[in-house]
Amino acid sequence: MVDVEIEFDRIRRGVWGGPQATKPYIEWNDLSRVLTSLLEWTKSHEVRLKFDEVMYNSIKDLLNFAKTDVEKKVKTISTITQRDVDTVTVTMIATANIIRLLRNSVAGVPQNQFLQVKTGLLDTLMDCTCFYYSVTEKCHREKHKYPYAMVYSPISVQVIRASLQVISNLCVGNQAVQGAVWKRLYPTMFSTLLKSIDTKVCDFTCVILFHCTGWIGSPYADALFENQNGQQIVLTSLKLCEQPNCLEWATMFIEGLICASHFISVYELCQNTPLSYTLLEILAAKLESKPSPMKKKAFGEIESAIPVTSFLYLAKLVARHKDDLISLGTGKEVTDGGGPVRMMHILGDVTSRIGEFDRVRCNTPFLQCIVGILIEVNRRVPVKFDTDRSLDVTPDASFGIRRGLIRIITNMSCKNKTHQDKVRELGGLEAVLNHCVVDKQNPYMPQWAIFAVRMLTDDNDDNKAWVASLKSQGVVQDDELKKLGIEHRLEGDKVRTEIIHPVDM
Repeated sequence: MVDVEIEFDRIRRGVWGGPQATKPYIEWNDLSRVLTSLLEWTKSHEVRLKFDEVMYNSIKDLLNFAKTDVEKKVKTISTITQRDVDTVTVTMIATANIIRLLRNSVAGVPQNQFLQVKTGLLDTLMDCTCFYYSVTEKCHREKHKYPYAMVYSPISVQVIRASLQVISNLCVGNQAVQGAVWKRLYPTMFSTLLKSIDTKVCDFTCVILFHCTGWIGSPYADALFENQNGQQIVLTSLKLCEQPNCLEWATMFIEGLICASHFISVYELCQNTPLSYTLLEILAAKLESKPSPMKKKAFGEIESAIPVTSFLYLAKLVARHKDDLISLGTGKEVTDGGGPVRMMHILGDVTSRIGEFDRVRCNTPFLQCIVGILIEVNRRVPVKFDTDRSLDVTPDASFGIRRGLIRIITNMSCKNKTHQDKVRELGGLEAVLNHCVVDKQNPYMPQWAIFAVRMLTDDNDDNKAWVASLKSQGVVQDDELKKLGIEHRLEGDKVRTEIIHPVDM
C-alpha cells in the first residue's frame, strides 16, 4: 500500500533522484507504481494546490535522469541486451506517468501553469518530445537490430502524447509560451509530428497549432503562409480533416485559421486539388454550427465569427466558374464541378442571414452573375411543363443547380428594392416564373420559385405590374390529374376545373 502523501514529499525533496537520493540510481519500476497512485490522488483540487516550485524542479530532474538513462541504453545498438530493453521500457513507463502527473497538476490551477514555465519544465517537455520521437523513429528504421519489445512497443508514443498534452495546456492563452513553443517546434518538428503513424500524436500537435494560431492577429498564423514549410503544415493538417479519419483538433486548427481571416490563403494553397472541397466542407460546417461552451472557451472572441471577406471571395470564385455552373445546370459533367456547386450552396446559406452578412446580400455584381447563369441555363435547356412526372429520374450533373440559383436570387431580393428592380431589368423575373414547375432534378424548385416571385414583388409596384401584364399561353394538362378524372380548361382569362370520366393512361 502506497502512502501517497509520504511519496509526494519524497519526490519533492529529491529522495528518488536528487541531492537527497538514497541510492545512486533510480528504481524506475518502484517509482512508476508510486506515480500511478499519485495520479489518482491528484484528481483532487486541494491536492493540486500542494504543488510548488520545489516540486516542479524535482520533477524536472526526474525527467532529465530518465532521458539520460534511455539515451545511454539505445545509443549503441550492437551491445543492447534484453535487460537493457526491459530497463528502457520501465523507464519510459515511469516517464509517461511523470508527465501525466504534470498534466493533472495544472487542472483548474493557473498558478501551476506559471510555475511549470518558470522552472523550465516547458523546455524539458519539448526535449522529451523530440528525443523520444527520435527513439521511436530509430527503432522503426533499424528494427531488424532491435528486440521485438522495443520496436513494436507503443510506450515511447505514450511519452510523446503526454508531453504534447502538457505543452498544449501551457499554450492556452499564454502568448509568451506560444512564442517559445513555436520557436522550438516550427517548422521541422511540427511537420514531423503531423506525419506520425499515431493519430493521437497528430491530433495533439494540432491542438498546439490551434492555440498558437487560432486568434486574430497571431504572428504565427501569418508565418505559416510565408514559406513552403509552413504551407505544407497547413496542407498536411487539412488532409487530416478528411473522412473517414477526420481528427477533431485538425478541424479546429483549420477553423481557427478561417476565423482569423486566413480562409483565402488556405484556399489558394489547395485550389485545384481535392483538399479544396474538404476546406469548403469545414467552412460550411462552421457556418451551420451553433456556438458551444467548449468551442467558446477554445475560440474565445472569434467563436462563430467567420469574416465576411471569406464569402465575398467565394462570390468571386462562383463568378469565375460561371461557365462551369452553366454546363452543370444543363446536365453536362465538368471536371471538379463539385467545388463551384458547394460554393453556391454555401452562399445560399450566407445570403439567407439578414443582418449578419449584408455585404454579401447587397453584392449587386454577384446577383447579376447568378441571374445571368439562371437565364443561360434555361435558354440552353428550357423548362418543360409537360414532362412525365411518373418517370424515375437519375440525378445527373444538373441536380439542384436551378434550385440553388433561385434560392440565392430570393434571398438577395428580400427587402431590397434595388435588387428586385435589377432582377426584372436583367430578365430574371421571367426566368424565375418559368421555373414554377416540378422537376425531379431540382427538388423544391417550384416552392423556391414561387417564394422568389413573392420576394421580387414585395412592396415593388413595377414588378407587380410586370407580372400582371403577362398573357395566358394556354393550359397544360396534367396526365396524373386526368387519371383521377380531373381536367383544366380555359374560359376567357380564367382557368376552370371540371370532373370528367377517369382516363386509363
